[in-house]
Amino acid sequence: MGIVLENKRLYDKICYLHRQMYRENIQLFAKFGVSPVQMLAMVFIRKKAVQGIKVMQKDVEKFINLRASSVSTLISNLETKGFIIRTVAEGDARAKFIELTEKGNNICLKDKQLMEKSDKAIQSALADDEQEEFERLLTKIIDSVSENN
Repeated sequence: MGIVLENKRLYDKICYLHRQMYRENIQLFAKFGVSPVQMLAMVFIRKKAVQGIKVMQKDVEKFINLRASSVSTLISNLETKGFIIRTVAEGDARAKFIELTEKGNNICLKDKQLMEKSDKAIQSALADDEQEEFERLLTKIIDSVSENN
């Protein structure tokens, strides 16, 4: 931990924090045999389903920002592992909706629980006013980085 405190670059500290918190998530992914990108796709599908929105492959492509062929492979692998199912859209046999199976929903819930645990760890380190200031500063940084990219 002393090495982190000696380093004065904020970028390095942000990366260190991300790696520390990401390790648990990677272990969850490995336990279920999914990659971080596959998990991202499943969380996206789940969020849309909760909103009552049906998801198609092109929606996943746009959200993840990957080529159609990469997303096709990703979707096929998730289907093979039993995390999702594809159903044909009425009136267009070429259009297929992607839905999570119970197994897919369960891993999304476990991921959500892990995110909540991580969020609590961050919150417990800061007082209420510090949390608000931290969130404000993070938003400011994110906006600045987004403008410059």
